[in-house]
Amino acid sequence: MPSLTALLAALALAGAPPAPDEATMWKAAFALEGSTPAPRAAAESVLLQGGATAYGVLSKLARVGGRAQVMAAAGPLPTCVEMMHYRSMAMMRGSNGPRLPGMAAELAGRLLMKDDALRRRVQTSEDPFDRGLALAAVTRSPELQVQALAAMRKEPEPWLRMWAGSLANCFTRTAEKRGDGSVEALRVEAKYLAEQAEDVRAPLRCVEPAELEPTLVDELATEQSTAGGWSSSGEVMQVNVQRANGDEVSLSPACALAAYDALVTRGKHVDSLVQPVATHLQSDWRLRQAAGQRAARDLEHLPEFKRNRAAAELVNAGHDVPLKVTWKEERGYWSREEVEAAMRQGNPDAKAALDRLLFCRNSSGQNEMSLLGYLGTKKAAETAYAIAQRCPDAQAAATAALVRLKDPRAAKFLPQALEQWGSDQEALRRALLDAYTPKLGQQLLALEAKGLQQAREMVKLLKSAGVMKQ
Repeated sequence: MPSLTALLAALALAGAPPAPDEATMWKAAFALEGSTPAPRAAAESVLLQGGATAYGVLSKLARVGGRAQVMAAAGPLPTCVEMMHYRSMAMMRGSNGPRLPGMAAELAGRLLMKDDALRRRVQTSEDPFDRGLALAAVTRSPELQVQALAAMRKEPEPWLRMWAGSLANCFTRTAEKRGDGSVEALRVEAKYLAEQAEDVRAPLRCVEPAELEPTLVDELATEQSTAGGWSSSGEVMQVNVQRANGDEVSLSPACALAAYDALVTRGKHVDSLVQPVATHLQSDWRLRQAAGQRAARDLEHLPEFKRNRAAAELVNAGHDVPLKVTWKEERGYWSREEVEAAMRQGNPDAKAALDRLLFCRNSSGQNEMSLLGYLGTKKAAETAYAIAQRCPDAQAAATAALVRLKDPRAAKFLPQALEQWGSDQEALRRALLDAYTPKLGQQLLALEAKGLQQAREMVKLLKSAGVMKQ
């Protein structure tokens, strides 16, 4: 198969595009992720000349990223609050995934703006994802917005109806700022779409589970609404849900649990509906316990990076959790929640970790620890030894103090101290230069013989300074 650059050259010589070739379109689509500008530009040119065949390839790639990718087809957006909200939601959902779906959606939007007949055909597609792409694409072309909104009048998909209504409001406001002649027509479409969207708008508050709107559950299940955040005032707590059209729905703890249960029956686990209730609700202990049971039961469904922290919060809130909580001492204070949970679970190693966490809370990476060596007292030596023994992150600085104090216990920590990266290495070098002893020299040579690079560098420094004999 010829390269994309060769194909472009052939097109230029022929003066007319050849019949679309789907294999070429796929090759061009995957080349969009190319690391250099030339292959990307060549790929875009091929796709923008590919018509319906290219659109079919691009839309297939775009839908891999889910509905959030629809917004990528909009390209540069008008500065309407709701549109920026949609874009930020799309970016958050796609931030950990591949870039290609978003790039494909963006190019599909440009292609639809280039080919009017194709865009009108996509507007009537049986697939709501395609209809969404066509609607998003017209954010690039104000002159096409009235027609695109009119095409949404009979839209059957609830999330797309709500979205069309918000887009109509945005288009109208930007047209008012431009002062062009489309304002009145846009207002008519905005009014009609707002009325059409009313039957899919859930109430903005749910107090009793019977008030929970099935529409809201559907949106949570399809990630068109996002549960996130909670607030509490006195004995009243609420869990917040952000809807696709920008509305924020407040759920009582009972409604949040009802929504969670409804989603679980669909195989969807939204921990942000139950975790706050399980850990922070104060006014209804029965409901708090029920939320904790659900959250603990479903920990396995959380992403691995969230699971341990969520388990720790549940344990510390008084819930029984099947997962044994672990911690990372290098995170210091930030592991406090996990260490406490491990203590509550009876982990015998947690006491030692807690001791280090408390004792070393202000010692990590602080070069000032090395200054203990200048005090020249027995108390300073004991302090430096305790820090070196109990605080791994401060071992280089504490060892530097012991070396300067000519305390033989420095030999115990020297191998680990040499391997510790950071500014404390400079304090250790200065101490070895100022307080070198033949015994330390023998230890450094033995470590060098074992292949320790840092020991080799230290020996070279000491010999160069004339402190260690050649």
